[in-house]
Amino acid sequence: MRRGFTLIELLVAMAILAVVSIMGVQALSGVFFQREILTRTDAQAVAVIRTLSLLRQDFEAVVPLPATLEETELGLALGDNRITLARGGLAEVPGDDGIGVAVIFWRVEGGALVRGMQGGAARQMLDGVRALSVVQIGREGEGTGLPPGLRLTIETARWGALDVVVVR
Repeated sequence: MRRGFTLIELLVAMAILAVVSIMGVQALSGVFFQREILTRTDAQAVAVIRTLSLLRQDFEAVVPLPATLEETELGLALGDNRITLARGGLAEVPGDDGIGVAVIFWRVEGGALVRGMQGGAARQMLDGVRALSVVQIGREGEGTGLPPGLRLTIETARWGALDVVVVR
């Protein structure tokens, strides 16, 4: 005698399959949500690392210059939420008679930290910035007018205070 499944047994099996499917979909959507959060956090961390690295590179390459540039005296000008510096060590472009030095500015603008070059476009580096400050460490260097060290602090909404210390 052949015996098959009853209607009740089929309904119970379908109900179990539905419950397992719903649990699988919920777990999968949780994984996608967590991936989105991690991707966003990773992008923000990359922006912080890029900004701090570029700040350090700019300040390690500060060069003293005569006070003939518009905003710099001896290569460095510090203001409220604004820093202007003369950065040396830039590659010279063939056919360009430049001296390998550029005037770079960092400033807080519209809740973001912006970096730009004199005569060039500014680029937004970091969102959620409240303030930018610089404290000179030590006395001015021998004959250069530049301090031997600087402590830069970026106040951010998400990360708090980010410090970069550059010693020349």
